[in-house]
Amino acid sequence: MTESKVYADGFSCNFKDPDEFLQFLWERKENSSWIKAPSRSLHFKPIEKGSTLGNLYMQIYEHDGRGEILADTMENTSLLVKVNDKDYPVRSCALKTILERARISGHALNKVSTEVFTQILNCCMDVASGDSLVKIADEKVSAVHGGDPKDYGVMEMLPLFQSVKEFLDTQYPGNHFITATFDHSFAMAFWSLDGQSNDLLNTYKQELVAKGLTNIETMRPGLRVMTSDVGMSGANLYPIFLMGCANRIIPLGYPIKTEHKSGKGLEYFEEQMQLLYARFNEAIEKQTKLMGIEIRYPQAAMLGVLKRIGVPKKASFEAVDQFVAQNGDQPCTAYEIYLAMSEVIFMAQCEGASASRIAQLEEHISRALSVNWHEFDFPGDFKW
Repeated sequence: MTESKVYADGFSCNFKDPDEFLQFLWERKENSSWIKAPSRSLHFKPIEKGSTLGNLYMQIYEHDGRGEILADTMENTSLLVKVNDKDYPVRSCALKTILERARISGHALNKVSTEVFTQILNCCMDVASGDSLVKIADEKVSAVHGGDPKDYGVMEMLPLFQSVKEFLDTQYPGNHFITATFDHSFAMAFWSLDGQSNDLLNTYKQELVAKGLTNIETMRPGLRVMTSDVGMSGANLYPIFLMGCANRIIPLGYPIKTEHKSGKGLEYFEEQMQLLYARFNEAIEKQTKLMGIEIRYPQAAMLGVLKRIGVPKKASFEAVDQFVAQNGDQPCTAYEIYLAMSEVIFMAQCEGASASRIAQLEEHISRALSVNWHEFDFPGDFKW
C-alpha cells in the first residue's frame, strides 16, 4: 500500500532508514489532532455501503475529493461519529477505546447489525460522564480516550522516537537501526546495540562456552521500542537478543513500560530509558539460570511450556518438530529449549505475520522465563 493511502484502516509501512521513519512520523503529527469533547455529545451514525445515509455521505465526500476515505470506512467499521458538530469516519483501531469509553463489551456486539450497534453506542454514550479525548489521524477517528487528566496522557510518537535515537547514539555508540513499522494501531522500531556486545555479553558467552553451547558468535544485544496512541500499548522498551544475519529475536523478558497516564510524559519515559542497562543485566541473569535447569524429556517439556504461555497449538508443534529433528529427544537444558521456542517468532516472520503479531509472540515466549520447568518435565506423549 502506498503512502497516498495512509488514511486507510489497513495501511502499514516499513522503514530501513531512521531519518525516513522520523520524517514520516512528523508528517503524521502534522496530519493529526487531539480534540476534547463531552462524552455525551459524541453521536455515532451507520454509513453502510448502498444505504440511503451511506449514499448521501458518499456524494458529500466525493464532492470534496475524499470519496476514497469514506469508501474505505464503509469496507471496515461503517461508522461516523460527530465530534463538536463535525462528522468523522471511524477507523477500526478506534473501536477498542470507543467500547471502553461507552463501558460495553461482549461477543454479541459482533453479531448485531451496524444500525443496532450504533444505537447501543449512542444509548451508552448518552449517559456517560466527563469528557472524551478524541484522536483524529489522517482524517479519521483513531481513538476515543477518557478526557480527564488522570485518564490518558498524550505522548506523541515523533518526540518519543527522536528521544530514543538520541539516547542510543549517546549511551550506546555503535548501535545500528534495523527497521521500523507503522500502522494506525502502533509504531515499532528495532536497534542492534553492536557497540555494547562485548560489555553486555562477555560473562553470558563465558557461561555458554562452559556449558558446551554453540552458535553464540552472531548473538548481540538489541532493543525493540513500541508505542501506541490508540490503547494497544504503552511506550515500552524491550531488551532482546538478535541472532544471525536474519536478526532472529530471542526475547529477554518483560519490557520497561511507560503507560499513557497523566503525569507520565516524555520526561518520565526518558528516565525509564536509563534503566535499560540494568534490565539487560537482569534479563541475562534469567537466561543464565535456564542453562542450569536440566530437562530429561525435552519434547513433553517444550510442548507443556508452550501451551502454558499461550502459544498457538499449530506453531507450538511445528517448533517442537523442528527441535526434535535437529536435536532428538535427548536430555538438554531449559535454555536450549527456550532458544528453540523462540523459533516460533522467526517462523511467523517468514510467513509474513504482522508486526503486532510478532510483538505478541515475543511477549508470549518471554513468559517462559518465569515458569517452573520441572512441572512439565515428564515422560510420555503430551496431550494438548
